[in-house]
Amino acid sequence: MFYAGRPMDVACLLIPDFLVALARRDNPALRGRPIVIGGSPEEHTAVAACSREAAAAGVTIGTTLRRALALCPDAVFLPLQEGQAASEAAALFDLLKLYSPVVEAIAPGHLHFEMRGLPQLARLEPQHWLEDLHQAAEAATGLPIRLAGAPAVFAAHAANFGEEGSRRPVLLREDDAPRYLARLPVEVLPVTPAMHQRLRLFGLVRLGQVAALPFAAMQAQFGRDGARAWRLARGHDDSLILPASEEVRLVEEIELPGPTALSEPLCIGTRGLLQKALERPEARGRSLRKVEWRVGLESGEQISRRVVFREPTADPARILFVLRPKIERLQLPSAAISLGVTLSGLCSEYGHQANLWPVGPRRWRELVESVEQLHARVGEPQVFRIVEVQPWSRIPERQLGLVAFGS
Repeated sequence: MFYAGRPMDVACLLIPDFLVALARRDNPALRGRPIVIGGSPEEHTAVAACSREAAAAGVTIGTTLRRALALCPDAVFLPLQEGQAASEAAALFDLLKLYSPVVEAIAPGHLHFEMRGLPQLARLEPQHWLEDLHQAAEAATGLPIRLAGAPAVFAAHAANFGEEGSRRPVLLREDDAPRYLARLPVEVLPVTPAMHQRLRLFGLVRLGQVAALPFAAMQAQFGRDGARAWRLARGHDDSLILPASEEVRLVEEIELPGPTALSEPLCIGTRGLLQKALERPEARGRSLRKVEWRVGLESGEQISRRVVFREPTADPARILFVLRPKIERLQLPSAAISLGVTLSGLCSEYGHQANLWPVGPRRWRELVESVEQLHARVGEPQVFRIVEVQPWSRIPERQLGLVAFGS
């Protein structure tokens, strides 16, 4: 809750429509045009992100690309460059770590972090401290940054939606927070889109209208989500920032000797990268669960593929065996000039328990003889098997029973 005298505890950094913002930064000619990210309309995939212009035409995340083309024929369709987005998000996260020791990544381009006492350490007013951070983030990324500080997590998050078009950081004081939140749209609430729609069907378009309702009415209509929405609309928030644990990531990259569109040189280069990464001290005696493979093209585009192993492995041959079909199926629009791999999900070595007795009649006889010797030595049965006793019974304990092995 907002208690009297509390300083600015947390802040929220937000880049609206992160993937669209990246595309417009790299190609300023796309500004103002409807954008759909996910691939070309001929691909059987879904929309990963879209600009507000495309959303106004009815395009939503999850819509098929063909449907998006029908809804917005003037849209520019772009491929989803996951590698670039992850790299940009990681760089922004690292920048914030220079300003605050506690940072939580909510989504790419959306971070919460603690600022309690940090402006005082820098001998700055909170507003000036946020402005310095804002300038540093925009200079480092070239993206439109929104930044807000508040006494609680939700208030800081919601404040970034209150000044549409404003590029100056918002500092939400505790005395002003309830009034500020009251005029924000219900879409800032962290609930499902279906609940947003239901709230508007009830005529509730602002947080102030939600806060004015009786608590029992919101809880009865929307359950637990309604109760939380009512508390947040009134400024009652006890959420905490939960920083992610530091994950060890092994990154290796190379520039290819010459441009190529053939799969075999890419596989050979990948094998070398995997061996080099697995020889690093951080990987000794450990297995990995995830690998991200990426290739840089002459056109500036980056294509990536990710593999999550069902069982951890430290064998470069096995990793390449899984990656090779994905590499061979690629149809590169231009020649490749660089390769990179990122290994993550490091864990302890993984091994399989071998079978005690391989399947076969001889081994089965040896098993039966060993069990009989055990029973004879102890004087009573020690190994049992499950048999059906009364399978028709409604009482589970009567359906199955234990009998001595070998009897």
